[in-house]
Amino acid sequence: MGECHYLDGNVKAEKMFQMTGEFLNLLGIDPKRIRLEWISSAEGTKFAWVANEFTEDIKALGPANIKKVA
Repeated sequence: MGECHYLDGNVKAEKMFQMTGEFLNLLGIDPKRIRLEWISSAEGTKFAWVANEFTEDIKALGPANIKKVA
């Protein structure tokens, strides 16, 4: 934290992530469907690993079963 090129961008991102998780809970959506990771532009291998791992996590959760509102 605090090492963002955009000064406080990562602090704002974390706050938005927490708010999004709360919103998902209100909607009945598993908050495991979102993920926040700190990865620098120099960490391409880490980005690929995280993306693949998160894809597998989402697949394991199965369909979101979001109910449509009439």
